[in-house]
Amino acid sequence: MVTLTRDSDIRAVLLAILEEKYPDPSHDLILEEFGCNASRIDVAVVNGFLHGYEIKSDSDNLDRLAGQVDQYRRVFDFVTLVCGKKLISAARAVVPKWWGLQLAQNENGSITISKERSAKRNKFQDSTALSRMLWKDEALKCLRRHGHRHLTSKASAEQIWNETSRLLDVKTLAKEARLAIKARGGSGFVKQSKQDGDSCTTGSIALLDHYSANLAWLLSQLSPRRPD
Repeated sequence: MVTLTRDSDIRAVLLAILEEKYPDPSHDLILEEFGCNASRIDVAVVNGFLHGYEIKSDSDNLDRLAGQVDQYRRVFDFVTLVCGKKLISAARAVVPKWWGLQLAQNENGSITISKERSAKRNKFQDSTALSRMLWKDEALKCLRRHGHRHLTSKASAEQIWNETSRLLDVKTLAKEARLAIKARGGSGFVKQSKQDGDSCTTGSIALLDHYSANLAWLLSQLSPRRPD
């Protein structure tokens, strides 16, 4: 008997698979509901790459998928869609060929996830979106690390982000964003106001009971692991 899949069931199995695949808390950070510009992706893995996993169960629809494709391509190195059988044919027509595809099925109450195709490296990341993954002070320190000292802490977050995206290339910004996410313990980058009028970022729910932010920062520059 084949029954419909649900988001919560797929998510539980996906997290278990990822925790087995990426078991090193000093190198691998697994996050749920990771903020991505105007969207949130269901699961993200942060190590030598930023890999997002979007879940579409049989109980979902694809109304938001085209918009999510546009948002996710701005920041993630890799993206994989984990999709129920009911929607996978239609989803395949929407997501770009560089996205990975995995099929989630519920057979007699047991969820299985199988690979349809591997994710390929995203060539469409955006420096503006990547710069805004950094908090204001992180972006300023990033500029200074790369020899740009013309701004001070009195500059607005908007000014600092604009200069960061203008002066640093995508590859550098992607690495800086990953290191910053690890160092702060997994918080994402949905903007919120502060009392001084600047913007910062807050947000993703991390699975961090056994993670040490300082240790992650020190060891996060280990050789990256390419996903399957």
